[in-house]
Amino acid sequence: MGKKRFFRSVLPAFLLAVSVGQIYAFTNFSSEIASYIGSSQKEVQFAFSLGIFFLGMGAAFFGKIVERNIRLSTIVGTSLFLSGLLVTALGISMKSLPLVYLGYGALVGTGTGIIYISPVKTMMLWFPEHKAIAAALPIISFGLGSTLSTIVYRGFGIGGPDSIFMMRFNGFYDIFHVASGGIGISRVFCALAAFYALPMLTASFILKKPKIQVQSFGHNLAKLEFKYLQLAKDTFFLRAWLFMFLNISAGLCLIPLAKQMMASPEVGYSDSLTTAIVALCGIMNGGGRFLFAWWSDRLAKRINILLIILAISFGIMTLSYWPPVIGLALLVINACYGAGFSVIPAILADHYGMTNISKIHGAVLSAWGFAGLAGNQAAIFVSNNFGGYAAVVTMLVAAYGLNAVNVLTLMRTKTARNGK
Repeated sequence: MGKKRFFRSVLPAFLLAVSVGQIYAFTNFSSEIASYIGSSQKEVQFAFSLGIFFLGMGAAFFGKIVERNIRLSTIVGTSLFLSGLLVTALGISMKSLPLVYLGYGALVGTGTGIIYISPVKTMMLWFPEHKAIAAALPIISFGLGSTLSTIVYRGFGIGGPDSIFMMRFNGFYDIFHVASGGIGISRVFCALAAFYALPMLTASFILKKPKIQVQSFGHNLAKLEFKYLQLAKDTFFLRAWLFMFLNISAGLCLIPLAKQMMASPEVGYSDSLTTAIVALCGIMNGGGRFLFAWWSDRLAKRINILLIILAISFGIMTLSYWPPVIGLALLVINACYGAGFSVIPAILADHYGMTNISKIHGAVLSAWGFAGLAGNQAAIFVSNNFGGYAAVVTMLVAAYGLNAVNVLTLMRTKTARNGK
């Protein structure tokens, strides 16, 4: 049973999630793309925002395929993801920003959303006694994808003359090197598509659900004749969606502005300290996903973990009115931001049962798509129009406070089944 669990769930979940986590590495490429195609970095960076939006939409609207046929869903997601990388390469080579938006925004984003939700239910079915940790594994692996993509980008001669393989593998360097003003950056995306194809396709064929009867609570949304319109009338779902939207929006307000805030006159961190904190943020994000998932598996009422996450977030942001605290706040918020993603699948499963959990989880993740468009823009608008650092902190304190009230009402929903 142990080996079967590993090869049918853990290994493919890891391979799929760590591959599509590449979407968070777009910052590695945006300046080179902008320089080559003649667009501003802001215009190119919008491809990432579109990618996050379509990620949420892909998760929301492909949940039925995930429930019906896990192999089909992963093959569809993989095909969209890989073709998106190739369309991005074509868009760069043709100096076409709309093609970059289509490739990285729509295709990579949608494929990522499908792959993101595909292993989650499978993991919870294989490890029913530790649902939160099981669901968190692919979500933690997703966070590692940016690091893997960066290794591929730098390691195979893509990053410049100091690349570690350049002297030994001149052929790789010739193929993948991002020459200044040259077409090399488009080849990066071809290389990434080739690099991820084998592990993703392999995982698509070995991922399999166990042959067990799924848990159902008799809730309307647990029935097989599930309809998405029912969610619009379901109080628990709407409040879970709002929790995700506010938590993600708040995180995306703060995380993209991390360097600017730490370098601001009010804070005045050194370059070395700023760099160290930014590096630690990724570790805290993954660590938070694991820690809070592990913690929630040990609570008598798992849903209480949401209030704990928000209480910690609210407290650290309140302390951040004293600017030197912002470095610690960034680390804590990254942990709490990641935690929201890792605990929500098990909370939904506790409430609705497992029958339609991929559909419901995917629908909740549509909040991610909208937050991807709203969060960063809100931070920039508030910072520019209402007083900079202090205004952004005030907005975040208000967001976490409002979300805590939302979670308190979520916990009191009469039909909720919040136990383990």
